Amino acid sequence: MSLGESKPIKTDEVKEILVKSSLHIGSQIKVKHMEKFIFKLRPDGVYLIDISKTIERLNIAARFISFYPPEKVVVISTHIYGIKPVKRFCELTGCIPITERFEPGSFTNPVLPSYMEPELVVVSDPRYDNQAVFEAKIARIPVIAMCSTDNSISNIDLVIPMNNRGRLALPYAFWYLARRVLIEKGVLTEELADNIKPEEFIAQQVTET
Repeated sequence: MSLGESKPIKTDEVKEILVKSSLHIGSQIKVKHMEKFIFKLRPDGVYLIDISKTIERLNIAARFISFYPPEKVVVISTHIYGIKPVKRFCELTGCIPITERFEPGSFTNPVLPSYMEPELVVVSDPRYDNQAVFEAKIARIPVIAMCSTDNSISNIDLVIPMNNRGRLALPYAFWYLARRVLIEKGVLTEELADNIKPEEFIAQQVTET
């Protein structure tokens, strides 16, 4: 019995969890193509993202990821707060993690030991992971990207609007995405769901700079 059938998380509950984790907090800059995801501008000049659209895109991303063999999905984060979330996400889903550093040529130079031929790429921030996005374009690999209000979405096939640099935002996003991918694959039992805890995605000894 899958969790999707037996024990779904209610939408309002999901919203509350993700808002508490600051997924809706954007930046003080907005680019034109991210305007449609913005809910409002705070008095301090920070743009807030519509959390309903974040959840909608996370769900679409999960469905999309579930269509591919996990060994053909590469998930990338070179941002310090994304390293542990990506590793844990890949442990649960079977996808291939690349963290800390993306070696140039990994998608375009067959002579490199790091060369691979994924069918789908997921990045936590197209600014930090710009080399991977650039090479995916050359190799014609679709890209899913978590994007804040100031991110360029050039060469991105599916945008997930969210805070993609937060200490808690990235862990909770990948926690939710992992659950949704397993639901889409029909393998998330109640017991497994209970054992997928958000704190497993959080780097405990990382301090903000």
